[in-house]
Amino acid sequence: MENAISIRIPISVSYPAIEDVLKKQMVGEFIPRPEEDSQEPPYAQILDVGIAKSSTGPNDVILAVKMRVLRTMLKRDQVDLYVQATLDYDSATEQLFVQRFKLESRTSSGFYNTALEVLANKVAYNQILKKTRFDLRQIISKELEKANGMLDKGLELKGFKLIGRVEAVRVQEIALQQARATVLLEIQGDLEADIFDLLSLMPA
Repeated sequence: MENAISIRIPISVSYPAIEDVLKKQMVGEFIPRPEEDSQEPPYAQILDVGIAKSSTGPNDVILAVKMRVLRTMLKRDQVDLYVQATLDYDSATEQLFVQRFKLESRTSSGFYNTALEVLANKVAYNQILKKTRFDLRQIISKELEKANGMLDKGLELKGFKLIGRVEAVRVQEIALQQARATVLLEIQGDLEADIFDLLSLMPA
C-alpha cells in the first residue's frame, strides 16, 4: 500500500537554537565580503547576532547584529544594528527566508545613525538576506535518511517495533511564537507495527 500513513507533527525550535545557526553563518563575516584581488578594505565585520520575536506582525522577528565598523570616517569599536525582518516560506524550494527588511542603528549620534543605516542598507542588505535563508529541504533530507536507516532495521519502541519507510516529509506551516518557532510537518510513508509486548501498551 503506497503512502499508507500520513501524520502531521508540530516541531518547536527555540530562538536560542536558531541563534546558534545564525552565529555559525554570520559571525566573523566582513561586509562586504572582500574580493580576492581587491585592495579596498571592508566596511565592517559582524561580531555577534541574536534573534527575538517582534510584536509588529505574526511573522516578524528582530535580528540584533553587533558589528565593528572598519572604515575611517565611521570607525567605531562596536555598533548595534537592529533588523526588523518578516519571515516567509517558499513551499516550492522548501526555504525559509526574509521577505522584508528594515535596518536601524542606535547610537548617541543622530548623524552617525543615519550615515551607518544608509551604508548598511546599501552594502549589507543582500549579504545579510543571503545568510538568513534556511534550506529546510537539505535539513529534512538528512534527518529522513537517518530515520529510514533505523526503520529498515526496525525501530524498537516500548512494546512494539516499527518497520517500513518514510517516503516524504513536507512543511505545512511555520508559526512564530514569543519563545519559539513551530514547524508543522506532514509525514507520509509505509509503516507497520510489530507488537511483542501487548501488556506494556495497556493503560495502568
